[in-house]
Amino acid sequence: MSTIPVSEKICSLSKIDLNLLTIFCLIYSAGSISKVADMLEISPSAISQSLRKLREMMGDNLFVRRGNILLPTVFSDELYDNIIPLIDELSAVLPISSLAPKKRLTLYTESFISPLIVPELTEKIISMDANISLLHRTDDLSEARIIELLNMRQADVVFSIFDIENGNISCQKVSNIKLVLVASQHNTLYDDTITEAMIRDACLVGYNTKNEKIIYYRTLFDKKFRSNERCLLTTSFASILMIVSKTNCLGIIPEKAFATYADMYHLKKLEPPFPLPQFSIYAASRKEINKLLFSVLVDMLAAVPG
Repeated sequence: MSTIPVSEKICSLSKIDLNLLTIFCLIYSAGSISKVADMLEISPSAISQSLRKLREMMGDNLFVRRGNILLPTVFSDELYDNIIPLIDELSAVLPISSLAPKKRLTLYTESFISPLIVPELTEKIISMDANISLLHRTDDLSEARIIELLNMRQADVVFSIFDIENGNISCQKVSNIKLVLVASQHNTLYDDTITEAMIRDACLVGYNTKNEKIIYYRTLFDKKFRSNERCLLTTSFASILMIVSKTNCLGIIPEKAFATYADMYHLKKLEPPFPLPQFSIYAASRKEINKLLFSVLVDMLAAVPG
């Protein structure tokens, strides 16, 4: 009976706890010991101990702390790029896929985009019994902030009105936003149409944001059509709906949100004497993210008209 020669490389690998490498990849992706501990349902001290062993084994610090985030060293970047393809291949070959926990994706949006994306996405994930769970956070987004969130691995996917052009990031349009002017159905000051003079003197509520695109269009609108400051600027989309519903204030919201919440908040749509700006929503992610998973996520949303 012939024997198969034993590879020296395999013998060398037997001296390494390969589980440490999977923990390294998780820390690299999550940027946090506590997040990895939550994912694996073990104590943070156990993850810290594994990281200490990794540092000793690799002869490199691997990560440096900045605030609550662990940033990879140059050695760590190279190590991750070499290891992650091998782990992906192993996970596909070994019979563990059926036992794998749900893949959790961390999503970031601005507050006004949240009701256009998150409820529909969650509903479709549940109805399709997709093996995905979501963690959703809101933020004041800019192109620089989106790139930072993705490159620092604080986010898996960011939905915004920015078409990001970056070598490390994939960006895809998922839908269009048409804005509408709304008032309460009980608001007797305005009929279905409204004049420039009425808008100039109207009590308006608005969305408070650092988003330069929205600020730009709001500034143009205010200079041309407004004589007064808005009565309220808020980061809470629900507050805008509730205040418009209960007062004589006017608000500008996405048409899709109006279709969803008009009956609940007793809103009516007004026809302005000028066109309101339109935006597109884009989904951005790191190119290293599972392409199939990302495509499923995007396909779950409504297709872009045209």
